[in-house]
Amino acid sequence: MNKFIVTDPHECIGCHVCEVACVVAHNNYLWPEQRSAFIPRIQVVFQANLSVAVTCRHCNDAPCVTSCPVDALHFGDRAIELDEQRCIGCKNCLVACPFGAIEMVSRPNPATAIAQKCDLCSHQASPACVASCPTQALHLLDGAALEALRHQRQRSALSGDFGKNAAPGLAARLLDKPARQGAIKIDAAKRKTHFQEIYQGLPADRASEESQRCLYCAQKAWCNWTCPLHNAIPDFIRLVSQGDILKAAELCHQTSSLPEICGRVCPQDRLCEGACTLKSRNGAVTIGNLERYITDTAFEMGWRPTTGEVTPHREKVAIIGAGPAGLGCADLLARVGIQADVFDRHPEIGGLLTFGIPPFKLDKTLMARRRDIFSAMGIRFHLNCEIGHDVHFSELMATYDAIFLGTGTYGLLQAGLAHEDAPGVVQALPFLIASTRQVMALEEDPRYPWINVEGKNVVVLGGGDTAMDCLRTAIRRDAASVTCAYRRDEASMPGSKKEVVNAREEGVEFLFNVQPQHIQRDRKGRVTGIRLIRTVLGAPGPDGRRRPQPVKGSEFVQPADVLIMAFGFRPHAMPWLDQYDIQRDSWGLIKTGGHERLTTQTSQRKVFAGGDAVHGADLVVTAMAAGRQAARDILTMLEHQPAKLKAMQEAL
Repeated sequence: MNKFIVTDPHECIGCHVCEVACVVAHNNYLWPEQRSAFIPRIQVVFQANLSVAVTCRHCNDAPCVTSCPVDALHFGDRAIELDEQRCIGCKNCLVACPFGAIEMVSRPNPATAIAQKCDLCSHQASPACVASCPTQALHLLDGAALEALRHQRQRSALSGDFGKNAAPGLAARLLDKPARQGAIKIDAAKRKTHFQEIYQGLPADRASEESQRCLYCAQKAWCNWTCPLHNAIPDFIRLVSQGDILKAAELCHQTSSLPEICGRVCPQDRLCEGACTLKSRNGAVTIGNLERYITDTAFEMGWRPTTGEVTPHREKVAIIGAGPAGLGCADLLARVGIQADVFDRHPEIGGLLTFGIPPFKLDKTLMARRRDIFSAMGIRFHLNCEIGHDVHFSELMATYDAIFLGTGTYGLLQAGLAHEDAPGVVQALPFLIASTRQVMALEEDPRYPWINVEGKNVVVLGGGDTAMDCLRTAIRRDAASVTCAYRRDEASMPGSKKEVVNAREEGVEFLFNVQPQHIQRDRKGRVTGIRLIRTVLGAPGPDGRRRPQPVKGSEFVQPADVLIMAFGFRPHAMPWLDQYDIQRDSWGLIKTGGHERLTTQTSQRKVFAGGDAVHGADLVVTAMAAGRQAARDILTMLEHQPAKLKAMQEAL
């Protein structure tokens, strides 16, 4: 063949831009709706600190063509072409390809697996990966390019100049950036005495310096893709470097309903910053800090997000739950003129953003300001209102054109130990909610009774972010000692690594590789300790995580006056759904999609759901993304696709 793509490994920086460009070019330049649909026809392969992009070489004597029994692969116009309609999914080509450049993908109708390979972007003028590579490491070689390369090498051979002393290439110049500077953190000795946020916002000069570290790999980059909201990260960082904060704030709000919140509480190290090309070099760009800086600064300048000129529609949508899923849904509906009424059991909006996340991670005045902003946009909030108690679900079904369930997961997982109901044993969520309500000067709620840990020995069972929140709250509530007991090693902890660091700095003790066996009690039935047994990690389970195995004879008792169970959340009871036969799975999670339904549509046509109530306890940003998707699905169901919404969707 006379046309194929090659990679200069000296210039490849492992940014994944070629993969992103390939996927969006084959998806009408939009992000795929499902993560499973992100299947590029070019793959970046890593080994140590080296990377190279590999794709189909369109071989002259292609073994994939000769191996195909149905002629789905054939020699076309100077390239190997694939007829997907003829492919039977036999995988012969997969085995035959010497470059591993063919893979099998799912085809929905009919439900079969078919081959997929580079088609040199035959649907457009030139390959998207070549055009998008920030270091020009990718090249499309055809007959003319091969001839030029041959002559260049002949000249090098004659002159003896093989580029040994050549100047650094584009990749080296692009990667020449100063080291990462994170947000300034209040000293542990001071911060553990109060509930104020521990991270300070970036000053303008630091924000400018940090923004200039961004490589701007591409407009649609790997960091965008790994963000569940697909925030326009490279673009809003570039606007910071240009000093255009208000435009950056507008851009942030095109894809996110709560950017100043996500900038504070998202686990960026696992999402956008974890995908930054600079991460393994001199540190990822501090995307979260910049996102926070943009919105905080814009608000200080008096800027507020608005809906602009919107034509009101007669339809109304009821949203159950004022957490990130519900707010994301309401925000998008309000922007296109649909009346959104939000119902929530709590006295303030935010759900667990407000009541579950401690104030030292998220200042509660931020959500109060958001309530004012959303109210000004026309969103109506019905707070201290519990569905099934204060308002019947049947009333909503009769009154509203659509309903969104963003109820979250408030059920609590048990350890399966005897005496979990003993005095002194508490669940993480009620403990956190009661503490936050006191900080906010709200009256005590009998559903979340106040637990006084002052002067007591506190042990928290669990290793996620909720466990870290409990540990750090107990420190601030003047506990005599605070210990985290986790059944795996530190590297296996599911929560944010920086939260573990913060907890340790504030005085938390950690016991790793221990498993609870028995709750110790005194004669009055009160907790006095937890019997633990040491463990070692065994073989990986179905999820890939290694299972802890008890070490015989290693039992010991850890003293505890208060034992906090932080094993996570499960769906809570919602009996009011049953009368409308809204289907749930065996775990109690609401089923959506499938059977010709929209992605977030339940078994009831006018009822939609998203966030933790559908996927289980997850992140703020994934819940918000689900709520915004539900808004799009509701508009599709209502057959409202105004030009403004369509433009927003295309921008995403």
